[in-house]
Amino acid sequence: NAEYMGMSRISHDDGTPNFVNFSDSSGDLYSWNPCAPFSMGGNESECQDVAVCMMRQGVPNDLTYNLGTQDTAKFSVDENGTLIITYVAVHDDFTRRAIISLECIQSSHFDFIFAEGEQDINNDTIDYKLLLRSKWACAYAPNINPNNVITPSSGLSGGTIFVIVLVSLIGAYLIFGFMFQLLVKKESGVRLIPNHEFWCGLPNLLKDGLTCLKGKKSKNMGKDYDSI
Repeated sequence: NAEYMGMSRISHDDGTPNFVNFSDSSGDLYSWNPCAPFSMGGNESECQDVAVCMMRQGVPNDLTYNLGTQDTAKFSVDENGTLIITYVAVHDDFTRRAIISLECIQSSHFDFIFAEGEQDINNDTIDYKLLLRSKWACAYAPNINPNNVITPSSGLSGGTIFVIVLVSLIGAYLIFGFMFQLLVKKESGVRLIPNHEFWCGLPNLLKDGLTCLKGKKSKNMGKDYDSI
């Protein structure tokens, strides 16, 4: 649907995961890098060049599990309208899937990651559900510039920007004018309004202007026309 996500802002490109060892309720630890592969756990680990890794406490060593690679990533939307990204790791006789829900929080300055953990176990597939809440999980419609470079849509039209600037200037005019009248000129009451003589007289000026226009219109309508 021609929408994009800026998740590269929360992805490392140095072979390490951005989200590291966040835990589910059972104590399993998850790591995820949205856009680039990473490796962890040493050369004997399953987590080599993966997108999602799960680590489980074991004896004598912790166990690591590949939950999907970057080239398997697929986006979808669930029945509630939530955007989902799914990674898949196929093993000999079964499949592990990392299913990550992406919740858009535009006003947040922080990224929140949660692990619901192992879900929906059957004979050949194990799902692991995660949740990201972030402003970088928000989809946006791009603008296409002449150089074919996709840039995010600002979401603000020219008219909206003009109104914002106008309201800001009026607010600054009133605030600084009020302070000048109060602190410098020592005015009070209605005289605290900047240029109060003009603003108080404005209704009469508008009334006079309308009266003048009506008078000219009446004179034009009352002109006699030459008989044929």
